[in-house]
Amino acid sequence: MASALGAPRTVLLLALALLPGCAASPVQWDAERAERARAGAMDLSHDGHLVPDSLAAESAVLTPPSPACPGSLALGRAGRTLFAVWWSPRRDSTALLASAFTSDDGAHWSPVVAVDSTDHGASGCVRTPPAIAADAGSGYVHVVYGMLAPEGPGLFFSHSMDGGASFHSPVPILYGDRLGRMSVAADGNLVIVGFEDPNSRTPRIGLALSRTMGHIFEDRLLPVSDDNGAAVSPLVSVHGHRVAIAWREPVGAAAPTYRIRTGTVP
Repeated sequence: MASALGAPRTVLLLALALLPGCAASPVQWDAERAERARAGAMDLSHDGHLVPDSLAAESAVLTPPSPACPGSLALGRAGRTLFAVWWSPRRDSTALLASAFTSDDGAHWSPVVAVDSTDHGASGCVRTPPAIAADAGSGYVHVVYGMLAPEGPGLFFSHSMDGGASFHSPVPILYGDRLGRMSVAADGNLVIVGFEDPNSRTPRIGLALSRTMGHIFEDRLLPVSDDNGAAVSPLVSVHGHRVAIAWREPVGAAAPTYRIRTGTVP
């Protein structure tokens, strides 16, 4: 049941169990890293190529079926169906994380459902947009977001097993105060989340992996980016057992680039 119905938040700490150096990496990383210049809104393919984000233009003009914080709308497509998630402001300056889907590019929408209604952060619309991925093969819809939850701030995950009609109670990926950008991708059983580490003084990128369609995140890797410089704005992609993660650096540069790692999850 969705958290809007009051279902208890499932606290899964398995994602915190694997610290760097405690075990072999669950990703067999390729030896070489790529570097690509950034040109506008970008997306990432599983083989490590940056491509234009085909949904960026749609998210800028599409109007969801309930009030949305400016810039918070995120889209994921599976076939002809477009899945949307956004922050919807409330009078007390908290926000509802809402979702709906459309099969005719926004002319008609499904009923709005709550992904998470337990936000305690009275920051109005000053918040990081969520991320969403729709897996056409499994029919699952995966959502990742940063929020001040009742138990504290952190990065959270929820998914729909019925094509966006309802969302399961959220699970935490990582707790921390610095709520930054995130990215999610899925292919069958494998779900990956790239995120800005909420506990690092220097911005760096981490990666969380689930081999169970997002029911449990068994592994967390920190950092995936180089640990000697700032890195932000993660992008992730997955196809079969092949994964790719990119991040932007140097931060604040006039012409930033994306650095890309690719690998295989056995």
